[in-house]
Amino acid sequence: MDRRRLLAALVGAGLTAAALWFYAAQPRRPRPAPAPVPIVDGKTIDFSSGTPAVRDTPADQAAIDAAVKEMDDATKSVTFQGDPPKK
Repeated sequence: MDRRRLLAALVGAGLTAAALWFYAAQPRRPRPAPAPVPIVDGKTIDFSSGTPAVRDTPADQAAIDAAVKEMDDATKSVTFQGDPPKK
């Protein structure tokens, strides 16, 4: 192998090793965990501002009641058969 090519390969390998070492030696900053949002019956969690906000307004309560009534109406005729007997 030509000396110039060998020298270029060694310099390239050294630069690559140095770049990888600098990358691996960077300190890692842990990301803070998001604060938990408690779930409370009858209240809504609004994410429209980018952060969770627990709200309890009459309009929210009316929307919850309407959604519950709609789900009850949709599922009142649904029945499930029991498991078939094992043989």
